[in-house]
Amino acid sequence: MRKLIAALTLTTGLIMIAGNTFASPTTEFEKGATSLEIGSTLNSKVNGKGKIPADVTGKFGFKAAVTTGLNDHLAIQYKQGLFISKDSTILGLTTYAESKPRDLNLLYKINPNLTFIAGYENTKISYGNYVDPASKSALHFGLTGTQQLSDKYALFATLIGGKDVSLKEVGVSYKISKSTTFNLSYAEREVNNVDLKALSVISGKEDYTMKGVSCLLAFKM
Repeated sequence: MRKLIAALTLTTGLIMIAGNTFASPTTEFEKGATSLEIGSTLNSKVNGKGKIPADVTGKFGFKAAVTTGLNDHLAIQYKQGLFISKDSTILGLTTYAESKPRDLNLLYKINPNLTFIAGYENTKISYGNYVDPASKSALHFGLTGTQQLSDKYALFATLIGGKDVSLKEVGVSYKISKSTTFNLSYAEREVNNVDLKALSVISGKEDYTMKGVSCLLAFKM
């Protein structure tokens, strides 16, 4: 039974974090201009430490983000995702976890190569009957830096932190056309002090570390 709870708990951590593992390397803002990003995270893995330490793997994740420029230096961004874990069957019990993360960010372009990020994140989690539903909310702040390599390629890196949350990400951006960009990145996110309540007899906190590769297509509308 402990293995079942461990799988459920770490799966929950995975999907909770996976929804927030991407940050747009966009550095061009314009009043009224809107961009759409869609994609997923591949080969995600999460490690949990706390009441029940364990490791699990994700199954499916979808991400979407809309960014609208307020002026040449400011933009507002909304992100939302849906993430599902692999089924776990231990001791004859089978279930999966599902999460719906949401982010609201204010982006400030300090210069063409550096963007400041300030935002709020909230994730709602639901799954089987073995672990109580949970949620995590936090303010976060960080920076995204970009370095142009050529007319089509650019490198970007993001560092974000807040109370019990953090994100480190590095990737490459490829310009497919004037209005379309493909972003590939590796991210590592930590979410700490997450509530854990299972089968009405296990209660505590968990610290999660998630790693994975994010693939996103960005479209200028």
